[in-house]
Amino acid sequence: MTTHDWFASALQAVLEPEGFAFARVRSARLAVRDSELVDPEMVIIGENLPDMAVPELTAALRSAGLKDSVPILVYSPNFWAEADPAAAMAAGAWDIIKEPIRSQLIVAKFRRLLEIKRLIELSEEGSLTDSATGLYNLAGLMRAVRLLEANATRSGVPVSCVVMGPEANPTGRELDRQRKESADLCRKHLRTSDVFGWLGEAELGIVAYNTTAAGVTTLVRRLNRVMTIPPEDGGRPIGPLSAGIVELKSAEGDSAESEHQGAVANRIASLTRIAAARTALRQARAGGGGIRIAELG
Repeated sequence: MTTHDWFASALQAVLEPEGFAFARVRSARLAVRDSELVDPEMVIIGENLPDMAVPELTAALRSAGLKDSVPILVYSPNFWAEADPAAAMAAGAWDIIKEPIRSQLIVAKFRRLLEIKRLIELSEEGSLTDSATGLYNLAGLMRAVRLLEANATRSGVPVSCVVMGPEANPTGRELDRQRKESADLCRKHLRTSDVFGWLGEAELGIVAYNTTAAGVTTLVRRLNRVMTIPPEDGGRPIGPLSAGIVELKSAEGDSAESEHQGAVANRIASLTRIAAARTALRQARAGGGGIRIAELG
């Protein structure tokens, strides 16, 4: 939604070849109406539309029922004062797009944001545990992660996230067997300070407190060693699993900021780590398996 033809055309030229469907609107009234009708995956506000400023439109979209899980991004032209994008973020925008628009970076950012959206929607369950294995599900994992990250930030220690998964996702009884055995091995071999649970049917998420990416790499290798041992019933071993890792480097200055963020902003921040680790896992699989360490950005 924009009155800036250059920005909209540039964004459309970048996104459509990557499989994104793109629609423009040129007034805030239409933007609010269409958001209810279309249920968009993402909203991008180019700049102030003729009938409403960006912060007011951002707030109006949320008030009109646009889900908190839908990313709102705001284009910040070079002539905007710093207060303008800050007001948009305070009203509910997720992020700012600044010039110049670099195609590879913007596509990677959008895919990451959509992954976070999907994770938010998966985490919005009433139950916090997986009934079959007793491990956290994504909702429970994220609640535990936010508490763990808050403690780590106040203490100035690192937290690392890892997502582990098999090369080919099992199904049926084999999936049930692998989930049960993976849960038992995690309980037996991970530390009591590690938080772990299911991100999907066969993807394990582990968040390690006061541990760097190097330390988590050791953890993954140790866990994979026991996963390659055939079970006592003579069945096939479940490992080794590929892994994607992201390290969150805490800084003392982040603590006060984190405490004043809203619930949605804190959830987005935590899911950003999980999404980055999940992307790294997919890259590891595409490269033939193993461990991939990603950078947050």
